[in-house]
Amino acid sequence: MSRLVRIACVCTLLCACGPVYSAELAPDASPQSVVTATVDAVIATLKDASLSEDARKRQVKAHIARHFDFAAMSNRVLATHWRKASKAERAKFTALFRELLSNTYWQRIAGYDDERVEYVGEKLRGEKLATVNTVIKTATADIPVDYKLYRRADGWMAYDVVIEQVSLVRNYRATFHDIVHDRGIAGLLSELETRVAASSDAASE
Repeated sequence: MSRLVRIACVCTLLCACGPVYSAELAPDASPQSVVTATVDAVIATLKDASLSEDARKRQVKAHIARHFDFAAMSNRVLATHWRKASKAERAKFTALFRELLSNTYWQRIAGYDDERVEYVGEKLRGEKLATVNTVIKTATADIPVDYKLYRRADGWMAYDVVIEQVSLVRNYRATFHDIVHDRGIAGLLSELETRVAASSDAASE
């Protein structure tokens, strides 16, 4: 799990998927076009020497907030527990999960070192679902990363990342299921609050 999350933290920000709000991309832009444009935006932010570290962090986290549907991810991560949770519990889990991933992503991506993204292609499943296949080229390995997207009225949104054929959502689902089983939804929220506080401290160092 830890290795998968480390890879995901780098890959997801390099290839953040979702609608890019610019004049260049319309809501009907293809999933791969959206991924490519977003990669350019994220890397440009990371390389912008005129920005302070805090400013880069804010912009990168804003990219995450725009380009991933955290409610959809949270629904899939909690699975059957999502239906059992109250509206307030769902909202709190989504907010905490988003903050945890955002903080963790920043810790990893802040050390971006010219990793390259190769776009293998995209696969459409009907009009609403798509997968964008990429490979992250690092100095030591080629890492296949697939992005699962669904289409909204305002463009494509990511709801899962599959790294070396392992789903990030499924891995978190297994981890959180054990916590809910032992401590209930309240216990999971308490655990997430602890993890968010720790990740916030680390991200600010």
